[in-house]
Amino acid sequence: MISKKEIYESFCNKIYVPIYSKSWWMDAICGEENWDIWFYKKGNEVIAAMPYYTEIRRGYTYITKAPLTQNNGVLFCYPENQTPVKKAKLEEEIIREAIAFLKAAKIDVYEQQFHYNFRNYLPYFWEEFDVIPRLTYVIDKSTTEEELQKLYTSNYRNTIRKGRKSIAHFSTLTPEEFYREHKKIYCRQGIECPFSYELWMRLYKVCADNQSGEIVTSVDMEGNILSLAYVVWDEKSSYLLMGGAIPEYSSLQTYSVLVDECIRRSLNRGLCFDFEGSVIKRINHSFREYGGTPMLYYRIRKVFNPEIIMEEARNKAEKLRNGNDNIRQGEIKD
Repeated sequence: MISKKEIYESFCNKIYVPIYSKSWWMDAICGEENWDIWFYKKGNEVIAAMPYYTEIRRGYTYITKAPLTQNNGVLFCYPENQTPVKKAKLEEEIIREAIAFLKAAKIDVYEQQFHYNFRNYLPYFWEEFDVIPRLTYVIDKSTTEEELQKLYTSNYRNTIRKGRKSIAHFSTLTPEEFYREHKKIYCRQGIECPFSYELWMRLYKVCADNQSGEIVTSVDMEGNILSLAYVVWDEKSSYLLMGGAIPEYSSLQTYSVLVDECIRRSLNRGLCFDFEGSVIKRINHSFREYGGTPMLYYRIRKVFNPEIIMEEARNKAEKLRNGNDNIRQGEIKD
């Protein structure tokens, strides 16, 4: 008997599937038993699929974003030469069935981020799902060297020029060395690395096996690692998955140079470069300086459990109350 994952593999071979929804990525990140696929069929043909990761939090069941996984959501295989109207009707039909599946699954929370290719969020909105916009920046694969320089802001061109003076060459690291160095970025901020060594090693190995990942570092004349990045890619795009400046060398501004190098390598592969976006203001502004095209994508969410709805409402009310108290205290002090 053909397994669900074999059916999914066959489906994925017919369409473009971002790296985050490939079965080998999900196996490595989630564990083979912790993710599943919902299918939509016309007759015996699968025309849509939704890979999803399930997690238990405080006794509640979530279908949610997997670690280090920027997007999943519903994937569509459209019939050829569909008009926009027929395409929208098909999407609505598929999403209606996907929502029925979620309701029947008796989960407490659903939350997935969709690739920016997905536009038709209205069927979710009509069913009272929260549709939360997110933004990433993408440099198109057709961008030339001259065009790339024009995309960067003058401020970042100057930053890159300054940073290059400290770099002797670009290199790589073993995965063990990368994790050790990358942890320093979080330690400097007083926080734990958000992914374990074991998870990182699984991810590195599977990307190496599929020729879909690369560690890139900038190094000075003495052999010191100044900044580092890990980039992954699929058939259409490269993604800046993680990276940063090593804290003791952050003033040298070499990370901007390293990102520039990663962009150039992506373009040389014939791929777009996706910064993956961030809702953190300083990171968003940093990515924006490279001049990529802003691409809107959606985080779609619904809480099915009233206990969680009430808990989240209390937390929002408390945050608002504390914010107003702080404002009043500031007015008094002034």
